[in-house]
Amino acid sequence: MDCEDSMSTKHNENEAPVVSLKNESSRQRWELFHRAIAHAKESNNAALAEGDSSSDEPNGGGPLLTIVR
Repeated sequence: MDCEDSMSTKHNENEAPVVSLKNESSRQRWELFHRAIAHAKESNNAALAEGDSSSDEPNGGGPLLTIVR
């Protein structure tokens, strides 16, 4: 029985770095996602402000990204 216990302990020790690597990868993906959303909002606000200042253009100045809530 001691052999089985040591094997399961060794397996858990080897598994921990994989879990932490997955957590770090997940955190990085979420950070990138939130940065992309912030950039899209910033671009949209800039386009809206530009559209307000040049409202005499026929089509409003081009395509506009809209965020649906």
